[in-house]
Formats: sequence, C-alpha cells, structure tokens
Amino acid sequence: MPLKNTELVSILKNLMEVCKDGEQGYKDAADDVRDEEIQKVLLKYSHQRSIFFAELEITVRKLGGDMEFAGSVLGILHRRWMDVKFAVAGSDSYSILKECVRGEKAAITAYEKALGRELSADILNLVNRQYNEIKDALEHLINIQHTLGFAADS
Repeated sequence: MPLKNTELVSILKNLMEVCKDGEQGYKDAADDVRDEEIQKVLLKYSHQRSIFFAELEITVRKLGGDMEFAGSVLGILHRRWMDVKFAVAGSDSYSILKECVRGEKAAITAYEKALGRELSADILNLVNRQYNEIKDALEHLINIQHTLGFAADS
C-alpha cells in the first residue's frame, strides 16, 4: 500500500534535517580547517546539502507539508561537541575529516532508512540520487584522508 502524504512528508522532513545538519556541519568544519583545499571541498559539500534541502523542501510543499524547521537536536549537539573538541584538541585536518566521515555515515543510514520505505517513483528517484551523491562524498572524504596519510578509521 502506498504511503500517505503525511507519512511521506515525515520521511522527507527527516531527510531535510539531515541535509540542514550536513550543510551547517560542513560549513562549521570548513571554518575550522586550515588546509585551503580541504576547506574548498567542505564548502562544496555544504552547498550540495543546501541544494538537497531545497529539493526536498519543494517536494514536501507539493505534498502539502508545512515547513517549520530548525535542524535536528542531534545535529546541533554534534556540532557543539565538535566545537569543544576542536577547541581542546586543535582543528587539525585529521580530526575534522574524521568528524565529517562520521556525519556522512549517519546521513547514509538515514537515507537507507527512507529508501526502505514505499516511496513513489519520483520521490524514490530524488532520494536515491541524493543518497548516491552522499555516498560519493563519503568516498571522497576517505580518499582525502588516505592522500594525507591518515587511515580511515572512522
């Protein structure tokens, strides 16, 4: 049985939270990292998540969903924890990339949960495309870690 619009809106708003958290998390990480090339990559992914959020928002509006939104409490807490950690341990590229990888793995889990639901074809295509781009971002971050000589132990 297809999902009701209210159920679809709930699923999509959860993904919107993930994207908003990712957008802000990447922006914060870019502000903290000293390596300009890594900073460019992080800002690119922040912008990507902003676009993902907007795409999901359009879909939610089409489904009649309201747009009250602030980001997830877990995302906010994670960013504050990152701020404290970097203030104490320093904002080295390794620590920042490790946290970004951790965030991407959480995003992938959220998207996999959504993909496990009975989504309409258009929503499935949107969510699946974003999911694949997030997986690509994760792989890219891990490759950067390897290039810099860091083991991807995240």
